[in-house]
Amino acid sequence: MIESSGAAVPHPPRYPSWALIFVLALGAGLFMVFVGFRAQHLVDQRFDPYFFGKMGASIARGDGFLPFGTLISRRAPLYPLAIGGVYWVFGERPMLVLLLQCLLHAGTCTLIYNLTRRLFGQRAAVIAGAACAVHPMLLRYVPDLHLETLFTFLFTLTVWLTERFSRTRDVRSGAMLGVVFGLATLTKSVILLYPGLFAVAVFIGSARAKSRLPIAGLATMFVTMALVIAPWTARNYAATGHFVPVSSGLSDAFLRGLIFSRTEFITLQKPPYIDAENESNAYFRDLCRAAGTEWQRDDWETDQILNKEMKRRFVAEPWLNVRRFFVGLFTFWYQMTSLATSTVAGGFALVAWVFAVLGLRRAIRERRPAWLLLLPIIYLNLLLAALLALGRYSAPILPCLIALAAFGLDGLLPKRSAPRA
Repeated sequence: MIESSGAAVPHPPRYPSWALIFVLALGAGLFMVFVGFRAQHLVDQRFDPYFFGKMGASIARGDGFLPFGTLISRRAPLYPLAIGGVYWVFGERPMLVLLLQCLLHAGTCTLIYNLTRRLFGQRAAVIAGAACAVHPMLLRYVPDLHLETLFTFLFTLTVWLTERFSRTRDVRSGAMLGVVFGLATLTKSVILLYPGLFAVAVFIGSARAKSRLPIAGLATMFVTMALVIAPWTARNYAATGHFVPVSSGLSDAFLRGLIFSRTEFITLQKPPYIDAENESNAYFRDLCRAAGTEWQRDDWETDQILNKEMKRRFVAEPWLNVRRFFVGLFTFWYQMTSLATSTVAGGFALVAWVFAVLGLRRAIRERRPAWLLLLPIIYLNLLLAALLALGRYSAPILPCLIALAAFGLDGLLPKRSAPRA
């Protein structure tokens, strides 16, 4: 198309970038489901290692969570409920769950593309979206029944909505953010405290900018989040007679962390997901046997026994806990099932952090709100370093890290010349 002045007007792209990112991510997920997962031998090929599929089948049959303990053994309910919903509508067809996870992976990549474009520009957005689409850690959890794909999507959606809220600061955005915070918490309870940290960050930012604090929007966020979680909390109270907002397991994670952070496991001299896991389970059986009961006979009873041991060891071994915390800051990024998988995960994380530091420096210099990406990374890393910091737990915040890294890489690439008049 040529205007009368003779200057060429560039055609708009035939396909928008977000659609290309979505298709790339969807294709990568489908490849993993139908080819990659079966062909590889690096990770465990058990399809349902944590029995989420069995829980979904029980829900679809109308038996609910009854066969899986009063507090469903430290799990949160949303992922098995989603599987149960698929099975109830379509029959017990696990492949449909995997196809849904392919769509969730594609959705995560599209969200991070859109968020990065808003924060850092188009080229960084394309880099971030494409990198997420083919990232081995994110793809690893698509072709079997792990909750990480759903949790990563919801976690990324919360970050996307925090950026929206930071701009609009209104009740509607607060309500949307609270609903998604609630859904993410019902997928994995580690996000439960993050809304409070985000509210503190908004308060500090408002004070520095001398702007009005969005009290109504933040209050709506907390209220809607509580309303989403409340039915499950009520169910837990009815089942146990105690207030359990989402799930038990804090002491379980703390005590396992003391074992998983030992030298032979963090250096992968011994396989942590086998030897450390077996040692932890034997430790818990002995504690329950000494208390005159059986491990996991009753979720609440087991939790109280482990809580007592956690308090004892926290007081008796302060330096061991300090060591475990600092070790966990690093194992969070790499400690997987084997030396090979840990090397891959740790290598990708290290490269991402190198570019992310460059991205952070550039964002500070250009006064871009990179804190929206950095805050959830720091939150989850620190929280799990204090408990149980395994490599797969870093998956939900990898899109945020990749977005920062994409901005750093974008700064190293040649600047695009302005279009000719």
